[in-house]
Amino acid sequence: MENIDELKRRTTGEPKYKLSNANVFVSPGGFHYIDHLDPVAEISPEIDGSGLTEAEVAYIEKSLQSNPERLEKQVAAARRHGGISGRKALDIGCGGGLFLAALKREGAEVLGIELSDSRAHYSKTKHGFEVVKRPIEDAYWKGSAGSFDIVTLWDVIEHVNYPQATLNAAAAMLTPGGVLLIDTPCRDAFYHRFGELTYRSSGGRFPTFLNAMYSAKPFGHKQILSLAEMRSLLETAGLEVAELNRFHELSFPYGFYLKKLVGSELLVKILLPFVHLFFIVFPIRNKMLAVGRKVGG
Repeated sequence: MENIDELKRRTTGEPKYKLSNANVFVSPGGFHYIDHLDPVAEISPEIDGSGLTEAEVAYIEKSLQSNPERLEKQVAAARRHGGISGRKALDIGCGGGLFLAALKREGAEVLGIELSDSRAHYSKTKHGFEVVKRPIEDAYWKGSAGSFDIVTLWDVIEHVNYPQATLNAAAAMLTPGGVLLIDTPCRDAFYHRFGELTYRSSGGRFPTFLNAMYSAKPFGHKQILSLAEMRSLLETAGLEVAELNRFHELSFPYGFYLKKLVGSELLVKILLPFVHLFFIVFPIRNKMLAVGRKVGG
C-alpha cells in the first residue's frame, strides 16, 4: 500500500478531476486526494468564545446535530467494543459534544478535541466537560499516551492533512485493549463511483456527487478513503482491525446535499420527497465504520 501522507507532501502532475470546490489527484495506487492543506500549526490553543453567535448555535443544534440516529449508532459502536461505563474516552473533533455527553451520561470519563473556537466553546459551556483546542498530532498530547480506553474520529479523517499521522497519534493514546472508532465516507460506495462515471462521460461538466465530496475550503474534505486504504492505515498505526464495514448514513439532512447538487431551492423542494422515498427503498451504504484495537495488556 502507498504511503498516503508522503503522496500528499509531494503532489505532482495534473488533477484527474477538476471540480468547482477542489482539484482531485489520483495516485498510481488509486488514492484520491486534493492538494489543499490547512495551516493547523497556526491555530491558537486558546478557545475564543466570541464567535459563538446565535446563528452559530442554531447551526450546531439544528444542522450539525440534526441526525439522532447517527448518534445512536456511534454510542452503540462504543458499547459493542468494550462498553462505556468506567472507561476513559477521547473524541477527536468533538464538534457540538453530543457524543461525549452521551458517554458521560453512561458513566465514562470524557475529553474532547475541537479546533473550531465556536464549537469548542459550545461543547464546554453546554455539556460541562473539558475540550482542548490542540490537534492530536501536537506534542502536547505525548504525556497522555496510553491513557484512553476509547478514542473516536467521527467524520474527521476525511478532513485532516495527513491521515496516517493522525491515526498514528490517535492510536498512541490507547490503553492496551483500547479501541479507535472511525466513521467516514467510503470511496467504494455508489456516490463516489457514480460521480466519477458522470464526470468522465460528460468531459467534466457533470461531476454530480464528487462536488459534494471534496472541498478546498478550510477543513473541507481532503481525501475519501477506500476500505482497503482504511485497513492499511489502521494496521500501519499498530492496531488490529476489529470491525470494518459499510453502512448507510447521511450526516446532514437530504436537502443539504440536494442544494449542492442542483443549486435551486425550488428544485430542492420538488425533489426532496422523492429523495426520501428513494433512500427508504434503496439504503445505499455510503459510509464505513472502522474499529481498530490496540493489542496487548
